Amino acid sequence: MTLDLIKKLREVSKAGILECKKALNEANGDYDKALEILNSQFIAHEGNQRVASKGLCNVYVEGNQAILYEINAETDFVSKNEVFKSLIDTIAKPLLDSNVSNAVDAKKVVIENRTVDQWIQQTSSIIKENAYLRRFYRVLKDDSYGFGTYIHQGGKVVTLVILNKDSKDLARDLAMQVAANTPTYLDIKYIDQDTMNYEKFMFEKEQGHFDESLFHKHLEEISLTSQLFIKNPDLKVYEILQKHQVEVIDFFRFELGQGIDSKLSCRLDIPCDGSKITVKPIYGAKL
Repeated sequence: MTLDLIKKLREVSKAGILECKKALNEANGDYDKALEILNSQFIAHEGNQRVASKGLCNVYVEGNQAILYEINAETDFVSKNEVFKSLIDTIAKPLLDSNVSNAVDAKKVVIENRTVDQWIQQTSSIIKENAYLRRFYRVLKDDSYGFGTYIHQGGKVVTLVILNKDSKDLARDLAMQVAANTPTYLDIKYIDQDTMNYEKFMFEKEQGHFDESLFHKHLEEISLTSQLFIKNPDLKVYEILQKHQVEVIDFFRFELGQGIDSKLSCRLDIPCDGSKITVKPIYGAKL
């Protein structure tokens, strides 16, 4: 048994030094067997029945693909925990390289002989909190389109914007806009009648009466293209888009714990476990 072997085992398993030494002794110095022993010892932490609504979200882009996902745990402390943050980073590229499009299948993706779910269980055991992958989403785009991403507070909010041109700076600015101003819709003109009726109902319920001009102002505030541009409040987003001759195709916003209390996952009404998701958004991509 060598210090290098203990160090390697500790880096991979995230277990303590004493646990690594014990596993190596039990495995007679065989690294693979020791790692297998440690992995078998990791069990999901039962916690104290707190709702697992904390944790981190992530958005990861490579080429014409992007993924967004959220891993929840019980307390805010995990967002600063190096083991938990390492988990978020470790699973990003393997998940993107896989072809999965929902959280159920994402949990089954294998990374270094362990499934994503097993990686999460291992982390859960180390941080002594329940942890689970709550949602996962994949987006595909055409070569000519552009992605913009923004990660706020290390993953409390993550956003993705798809433009019809590859305009990186503007795409990032708009992703920041989505993070800061929380738009519900892309453009008022795309709101269907049933949704419009719902918005009118909710507006009247909250205000106690219905005022057409105030309602229109409300719609502008929750629609991305009619919001004031955060980097130049003298202009609206649609004016910035016209100036650059660019269109926003779509946007996504994951906020930590979003919808847990109301049992809704996000603005797209994706089931929390992703079990009913069988397709992925494809923007202009030629498959």
